[in-house]
Amino acid sequence: MPMFGRGRHGAAAVLLVTGTMLLVGVQQVIGGVAAAQIEAVVDVHNLQPLPEAMYPVAATQVDAAAMSGQFEELVKPTPVPTVAPTPAVAPTAAPTPQPKPVAFEKGIASTYGEGDGFEGNRTACGQIFHTIVVQIAHKSLPCGTMVRVEDVDTGRSVDAEVTDRGPYVSGRIVDLSWGAFKQLDPTGPGLLRVNVYLLGK
Repeated sequence: MPMFGRGRHGAAAVLLVTGTMLLVGVQQVIGGVAAAQIEAVVDVHNLQPLPEAMYPVAATQVDAAAMSGQFEELVKPTPVPTVAPTPAVAPTAAPTPQPKPVAFEKGIASTYGEGDGFEGNRTACGQIFHTIVVQIAHKSLPCGTMVRVEDVDTGRSVDAEVTDRGPYVSGRIVDLSWGAFKQLDPTGPGLLRVNVYLLGK
C-alpha cells in the first residue's frame, strides 16, 4: 500500500475507505429487503380501482363577488331572544325574637339638671353634663354601662348610658337627665315608678 503513504496516516486512510465500502454494501442489502417488504404489503391488501362514478367531478368556477362589481349582501344571523335570569330566592329564616332583659332594679326615678346648677358641670364619670342629652346617674353601676329605663305605668322606655353618680335622695334608684326623662313622661319633671334593665357596657 505505498500509494497512501507510510505510518499512521496511511493506516487511517485505509480504514476510512474500507469502512465506507462496508456501509455502502449494507445500505444496498437493507434497501433491497425494504423494497421486498413493501411489495408484499401491497399485494396482501388486494387493492381494487374505484368505480367510475366515484371519480371526482371537474370543478366549476364560482365568482366571489357579484358580476356588477358590488359586494354581496351580508347575511345577518337572527338574534336569539335572551331571557334574563331570575335570581334564586334564598329562604329567609324567621327572625328570632330578642329575649327581654331581666330587670336589674325596680324603684323610683327622678330628674335632674333642669335649673338646679348641674348644667355644664363635669359628672362623676368625667363628662360634661347637659340636661338635654339622654344620660343617667346611678349609685353603683360602672360608668359607661348601657341601661334601659322603663316606666312601669305606661310601658315607655329609654336606653341611656350611666355618666354620673346619684341620686342621693333616699328611696330613688336612678336620676334621669331631662332629655331621658321626657322620653318617658313629656309632661314635665317629676317622679316615675321604673324598672332598670342592664343592656351591657
